[in-house]
Amino acid sequence: MQTSDKNTKTANIGVVITDPDDWTANALMKNIRKRGANAIPITLATLSASVSDSDFAIFDTDLNDLLALDAIIVRDVGISFALEQISFKFDLLRQFETANIPVMNSPTAIQNAANKFFSFYLFKQVQLPIPRTVVTSDLGVALKATKEFEIAVAKPIFGSQGKGIVKLESTQPDMKQKLATLLKKRGVLYLQQFVPNPGRDIRAFVVGEEALGAIYRISQIGSFISNLSQGGTALMCDLTEEMRALAVNAAKAVDADFAGVDLIEGDKGLFVLEVNATPSGKGIKLACGIDVTERIIGRMFEREL
Repeated sequence: MQTSDKNTKTANIGVVITDPDDWTANALMKNIRKRGANAIPITLATLSASVSDSDFAIFDTDLNDLLALDAIIVRDVGISFALEQISFKFDLLRQFETANIPVMNSPTAIQNAANKFFSFYLFKQVQLPIPRTVVTSDLGVALKATKEFEIAVAKPIFGSQGKGIVKLESTQPDMKQKLATLLKKRGVLYLQQFVPNPGRDIRAFVVGEEALGAIYRISQIGSFISNLSQGGTALMCDLTEEMRALAVNAAKAVDADFAGVDLIEGDKGLFVLEVNATPSGKGIKLACGIDVTERIIGRMFEREL
C-alpha cells in the first residue's frame, strides 16, 4: 500500500485462519486493530475465484472482493487431504501476491518449511547441523537405513503437531513388516536418525532476523514427542548465541519472515529439526510473556504498509 493510500483510507488486512477460536489468530487480529487497521478473517477453504479473458476475481461467501485487501497474514492454511484442495489454496495465495498484495509468510516460504525433505535440503545448502535422513519408496533402502540408524523416526513429509510420527528400532523382529505397512500407507518413507536427547526439544521464535525467545517443549513420560498439541509442556528456555544463530539461519533458509524453529540437544550438539512457517504463539506467551504476534504485525507494517 502506497503512502498516499495510507493517508486516505484505513488499511484492510486479511488474516488467513482455520479456527476462529485460535489464540494466535485472535492475537494477530488484535494487534492489527491496535494499529488502527481493519482485521479481516479469511478461510481459504471457503474462497472462490472466477477467471475470464477480461476479468479475474477472488471472493468469499459474501461475495466480497478480496483483491482489494492491502496485505495478508497467514496464520494457518489448514490440512487438506485432497491434492486439488491444497493446490487451490496455495494458488489463491500466489494470486494475491501477483495482485501486489503482500502475503506474510509467502506461499513459497510456507511450502518450503512444510516440506520436511526439501527444507532439509535447504538447511544442508547453508550448512546447518541436521540429523541423517533418508527418503525412499524402496523397502530395501528403508531397511538398510533403519539398520544403520539403529533407532529411526518415520515422519510424514507433510505433517504437523507431531501427528503420524513413529519410532522404529532396528532390533524389532517385525521391522520389515512395519516399514512395508508404512510404505503402503504413505507411498514414500521419510526416515530420520533418532537424536538421543533430554526428553525435550526447543522451539525458538524468529521474526525478521531476530530470535525473540524460546521455549523447551518437554515430552510426557513414556513419549518421545514433545509437541504441545500432543501433551508436551512449555517452559522458558534461555537462548544461547548458538541457538539464536541456528534459528535465524534456518528461518532464512526457507525464506520465512517469521517462524518457529525446532532444535534438539544431542550428544554431539544442537541439530535443526524443522521450521514451522505458521507457528502458534500461545506457548511462548504463556511460558515467557513474549507476544510474538505483536512483532509479526510490526514487521508487516514496517515493510509493507
